[in-house]
Amino acid sequence: MVLLSIMIFLPVIAGFLIMATGQGRDRYAKIAPLLVALVNFGLAIFVYATILVGGTGGSYSFVEGPRSLIPSLRGIDYYLGIDGLSGPLILLTTIITVLVVLGSWDLTRKNLAPYYGLVLFFQGAIIGVFTSLNLVMFFIFWELVLVPMFFFIGIWGGPNRKYAAMKFFIFTHVGSMVMLVGFLALFLFSPANTFNITELMGRIPFWLQALASITTFIGFGVKLPVVPFHTWLPDAHVEAPAPISVFLAALLLKMGGYGLLRINLGLFPEVAQQYAWVYISIGLLTMFYGALVALVQKDLKRMIALTSISHMGFVLLGGFTGNSLGVSGAVFQMFNHGLAIGILFMLSGYIHEQAGTRDINLLKGLKISMPRTGNLFILGAMAGMGVPIFSNFLSEYMVIVGAISVNASLAVAMLIPGITVGYFLWTIRRIVLSEPSGKIVKHDLSRFSAFHLSLYLVPLLIVLIFPWIILDGVAPLTEAYIALLGG
Repeated sequence: MVLLSIMIFLPVIAGFLIMATGQGRDRYAKIAPLLVALVNFGLAIFVYATILVGGTGGSYSFVEGPRSLIPSLRGIDYYLGIDGLSGPLILLTTIITVLVVLGSWDLTRKNLAPYYGLVLFFQGAIIGVFTSLNLVMFFIFWELVLVPMFFFIGIWGGPNRKYAAMKFFIFTHVGSMVMLVGFLALFLFSPANTFNITELMGRIPFWLQALASITTFIGFGVKLPVVPFHTWLPDAHVEAPAPISVFLAALLLKMGGYGLLRINLGLFPEVAQQYAWVYISIGLLTMFYGALVALVQKDLKRMIALTSISHMGFVLLGGFTGNSLGVSGAVFQMFNHGLAIGILFMLSGYIHEQAGTRDINLLKGLKISMPRTGNLFILGAMAGMGVPIFSNFLSEYMVIVGAISVNASLAVAMLIPGITVGYFLWTIRRIVLSEPSGKIVKHDLSRFSAFHLSLYLVPLLIVLIFPWIILDGVAPLTEAYIALLGG
């Protein structure tokens, strides 16, 4: 079957067609990408449901290849597959793309054809990252994701967009180059002498695992991002348009989490087991740093960006606990975080457009001037802080319990949700529940905007009630990883 190839190349080809034929045809440039995104969403549901029903999350399904791409260069194969780790992330990718297209209808008004073309190109490239089973292919798609994001920030961004775009590109590209060194070392020095992930598993000596784990951690750590490789992220978020901030936080950061679990945990299990304390320590540092620095932010969007850094630390902490709760919770956290942070970034864009500012100290009385916006912000903040009516609570709970089961001192991670609740409640009190200053002018979300923003929360309610939708897909992979780590 070639379903994965269709999911990659359908949006890429459609994106180029929209760029070529959509100039001056704004309605076409808006509707066509939505239709393509909906088709890919349907395909994602089908492939993930197949894995879920068949219980095949521990092995690869819908495999294509390996087929040599360049016969004269051994090891560069076209090789795709999907399992319990990539499945939820592909489902998340297609959901987020639909919602980003809908959100862009309100917030993006110039150069629509190239904008929506790049949205689809981004989707195809990131699905390529999540499905590639050859490290060279993985690297190619990894780099291709940078291209639309660079233009999104550099063309449609804020006043300092050029600086933010260049900083984003330099940080992520340098990290990618260091990661590539590790991939080349695996090909040259492993007994398997291949770039194919399935052939490398279990055949990498410890010294090579140690070397490659350092280089790949730098590449993935920049994307996640972990402290101290995080400094590009707040600037990129502040300057990026709100829908693109959703792509950044909900999907691009997940590339880092995916790489750490797929490569650093799956290919280097001996190093992951022996040096788990290093990964866990960096995860805790990232969690605390992001949460504490978010407390003092004045710009609403920058605060949300630092919240995102803190929440992605859960992925690093949970993934390297080496138990089923931690690893499953890390994957679950990536899915939940993408949706919760997505609605918050979109709302920051709408608030900026309606009120003319994102300064928390200046925003007052949204409950009166923007009641729909204010209510949705409260719900989005509840999801972000892990209130038990949303599935974020469950994934954070799983990670923390998994960490405590490894070492009781890791109970310190329980402070993170407390800090998060503190600054979200403080923000809600200041911008929503406060009394408006000056003349009250109502300029609220349209019903359509409120509807599509509400869609971010629907999956978080569904997978809280039916967590098996994600966890049953991840469980076989988790057991396979635990077996690699020696139980």
